[in-house]
Amino acid sequence: MSAMPAAARERSRPLRALISTVYVAMAVLMMAGAYGHGFLGRKVIDAELARYPIDEGVYTMLYVVWYFVSGCMLLFGIAAIWAWLRARRGDPRAMFVVYLIAVLYVVSGVGGLIYRHGAAFHYVFIVQGALLGLSGYALARDDSAVSQGPALPTSTE
Repeated sequence: MSAMPAAARERSRPLRALISTVYVAMAVLMMAGAYGHGFLGRKVIDAELARYPIDEGVYTMLYVVWYFVSGCMLLFGIAAIWAWLRARRGDPRAMFVVYLIAVLYVVSGVGGLIYRHGAAFHYVFIVQGALLGLSGYALARDDSAVSQGPALPTSTE
């Protein structure tokens, strides 16, 4: 139970619900990004690669890595939702995994901006990682912040 007085907790309910909504939205966007990366992005890459003679080994390895990244994006979103569910049950320790994912997204976004000379697309990763990490931190600091909505069963661990 939160140490926050009941009246203060009630006043902060809309803000806490907003933070929780932002967090879940970022996790869902990561999962949607896996689909966009794996299936929609592949069409663009196919068209570009068709223009150049590329060794078959390089070509096939590119797609092994391409789909691995898509799988990672999907699992990052699932892990973020899992951490959110754990926090809703009163155990915010799983948010540590979310902080690692958030840092990876921000660092990759900054690296992409530098390496690709300011390509604006990489701001997506910076914003998504920052919002996920900051909202996760806010949720973990206030155990009542994620308890909006229907109650979830508690485990007997």
